[in-house]
This record gives sequence, C-alpha cells and structure tokens, in this order.
Amino acid sequence: MHTDTPRKSTTVLFLRHGETDYPKERYYDDVLDDPPLNPAGLQQARLWPSYLESRSEPIAGVYVSPSRRTQETADIATQKLDVHCETMAGLQEWQFGRWGGLTASEIKSKYQEEWIAWREDVVHFAPIGGESLSQFSKRVNETVAALVSKHFGETVLVVTHAGAIRMIVAAALEMPMVNFKRLVIRHASMTEIEYTDRWPNLHAFSFYPKDCS
Repeated sequence: MHTDTPRKSTTVLFLRHGETDYPKERYYDDVLDDPPLNPAGLQQARLWPSYLESRSEPIAGVYVSPSRRTQETADIATQKLDVHCETMAGLQEWQFGRWGGLTASEIKSKYQEEWIAWREDVVHFAPIGGESLSQFSKRVNETVAALVSKHFGETVLVVTHAGAIRMIVAAALEMPMVNFKRLVIRHASMTEIEYTDRWPNLHAFSFYPKDCS
C-alpha cells in the first residue's frame, strides 16, 4: 500500500583518520606502533568542525576506533559539537597478527607459506593471531549494525580507518569483498550511508567539505 508517511532511517558519516608518518609499505599494528597524526593529518582533521556543525541534522553520537590517529582526528573534527566521543574496539583497523609492522617483502621471507595461502584465499585466510577479511568485515559491520539500531532515525559520526570503511561500503553495496582495494578512501575524507529498513543507500563517497560547495 502506498503511503506518503516519511520512512525513518539512520544516517552514518564515516570519517577516515588523517595522515600519519607510518610507512605505507608496512602493515599496521597498533600494539607495536600507534602513530599520531602528522602536520598534514592535523590540518586535514581541521577541515571538518564547521561542516559537522552546519549540517541540518544534529549529530546524535560519535564513535571512534581506539587508535591514536582516529582519536586525534575525532577530537579535532568534533570540537564544535556538544557530543561525547565513545571509543569502540569494533571499529579498529584490520588485525594482521604476527604480520603487524612488517612489509610484504618481510612477510614473504619470514612466513612464505602463510603469504601464499593468503594470496590464494584473501577472504578466508587469517595470519596467526590476526583476522581473515571475512572476520574483519563481520566485526565492523556488526558494530555498525548495532549503532544503526541504537540511533534509529538519527545521524551519527564514526571515525575509523580505510579498511573498515571499505568493508562497510562493500557490504552496503553487496559487492564482493575481495574487490575492496578498488574502493579508494582518502585520508580524512567522509563517506555517507543512509541505512533504511529496506537497504543501505550510499549518498556520498570519500568527500571533503569543499566538494559540497
């Protein structure tokens, strides 16, 4: 039956952290090295306070990965909002176990069999102490689902990582997660997804405030 009654939905703004000086070729491990934002990253985070303050829908909640780079980004980006930032472990970046802090070349040299197995099945293989891609996707998307349920009809901000946002967008679009590298999430960029009672709608992808003018 057709109705003109507005359908309620939850809007989630996914903000990636700003740049750090962590070497791009190394796999992150926040236990070993939890890098801060570099000067460029700090400046990137400063793009967001006015934008978030000016949105027509108020930000009902802010949820942040435990990593230092996400915490610093959130502190700066939300400085004009009267909302508490809540840390959620489920928003952490992909966990690589004993591969953490190593380059691809070092992993191939030290753990050749694991590397081959991972290349053959990136979705299901997990390094020792780490997560498979499917486990990672399940973790972050279950976290988002809980937030959507908690904030039905509201708008929330999630400050997290490129890998997490890739898994979230892939799930929203029902695209094969193995193609995650085709989703380019820029540092300190925002991605907006509206979660309805039928399906998620991707409203904007990896944008900056200047893209809205």
